[in-house]
Amino acid sequence: MPPVPALGRPLAIIIGCALVFQLYLFFSSNSSSNDYRPEDLDPTPGSSDPASSRWDDPGRNRHPTVPLTLKDFSTLDTLADTIVKAEAYRVFEDKSAKKIHGSAIKGDAALVQNVRDQIRCWTTYGSWQRQDQEFTPLKHLGDSRFAKCDKTFMKALDREGNGHYLGEFDHTHDRFLVREAVKYRWVPDEAKCGPGPGTMGLQDERAVYQAFTKPKFCEVMDERSFLVVGDVTQYQLHDVIASAFKSSFVCYGELGCLHHSSHGLCQGVALKYARNDLLSVPWAVNPEDEEFPSASTVEQAWATPDLLLKYKILVLNRGLIWRPDEVFMSELVFTMKYLWKYYPDTMVIYRATHPVAANCSQLKNHGEDEAVANKNGESDAEGITLQKPLQTAPKRQEAAAGEKQEFRPTLADIQRQNRIAKAIVEAAGGIYLDTENMFALRPDGRMGDGDCARFCAPGPLDAYSDLLYNTLRLLRGKSAATV
Repeated sequence: MPPVPALGRPLAIIIGCALVFQLYLFFSSNSSSNDYRPEDLDPTPGSSDPASSRWDDPGRNRHPTVPLTLKDFSTLDTLADTIVKAEAYRVFEDKSAKKIHGSAIKGDAALVQNVRDQIRCWTTYGSWQRQDQEFTPLKHLGDSRFAKCDKTFMKALDREGNGHYLGEFDHTHDRFLVREAVKYRWVPDEAKCGPGPGTMGLQDERAVYQAFTKPKFCEVMDERSFLVVGDVTQYQLHDVIASAFKSSFVCYGELGCLHHSSHGLCQGVALKYARNDLLSVPWAVNPEDEEFPSASTVEQAWATPDLLLKYKILVLNRGLIWRPDEVFMSELVFTMKYLWKYYPDTMVIYRATHPVAANCSQLKNHGEDEAVANKNGESDAEGITLQKPLQTAPKRQEAAAGEKQEFRPTLADIQRQNRIAKAIVEAAGGIYLDTENMFALRPDGRMGDGDCARFCAPGPLDAYSDLLYNTLRLLRGKSAATV
């Protein structure tokens, strides 16, 4: 090998060091991907949570900004709404106004709007109601890490020493031995959402919100398979669907599902999950334009012909990975335009991002998972606080004087970008599940220990089994109203 010129040695050393550093970032990011916790984005200033001090966590999104007043938030919301409506019309030109892709609804703009209003009513008007008597909670069959709350609850039962176990009905004390977070079921407001004149959305028997059963869900699937795509919160939703169908195959780790066998749900129906934090299509990143994947995000290739020709129902979410509004909008428009143009028979269901419960670790410290409730819904254990769903969702708050909003997304960011996503997805002929407020009412039932974005299983997230079933039931058309 010829000797390196004297002037070239410093350059070679610099390039070599740069390559080593990039490899270090790449492998350190991948090695921690399974431990990534979106709650590390918790914007709460002065949090006592140990995760709040992890400034070098790849999941952290440090975007310092000036504090905004509530009036500033309102102005920013109005501006974002105006821009996204203009962009959605420019790209999609109302071509999907009379149909919902992948559904039986075509050629009727009024029906499209009524169906969307009905689904929105189910998710935004209702309450979490406690089930007082014995019932059958969804058995969790997925990733074992989501069962941590049940393990804590079982330890509390062991301390009582009365010989009862998780899931039993204690006839002596007239109480059902499951965690309180599991006992609450989402019930839409029939006065607003049920059949009858003056209600929101559909006014016939299709408006009746029905309970999920596997045979009924299999029927409305019409032998179409599910592909769930998004960040680690979507990985948990994939677990909920698999558990609801009592799927025998389980993949562990959000990076291990795409390249393994799918879950079998029904005859001819499968479920698969792909970890893609940005919902990017395969060529969304172009090295020729000096664009490269970020070390803090995972973008598994999912929008490929071999997957989209097999999986005809997509459940998407952008999660808690922060992007400025204009970047969030342009990236989502790019993805939805690709699906809208090349896969018009694919049904796209986009769920809202759930706000982070900033105080969930504090609830855990008060013994939320150790509370064994009596028949009156009160804790039987002295000094243990029994947590209940909120009656109203948390509101935006102005930052205190001199306080910086250092970490994003904030609650205002999540709410604003949810509305941006709704405008884009519906313009492209998809369905938007507006579950933001629904799950903002549940600071309880979360994983805790710094993970305040995801829920324990079973738990509040199981409500998606009912919601997805009723959504697909409507999209089959009027003949499926009583399925």
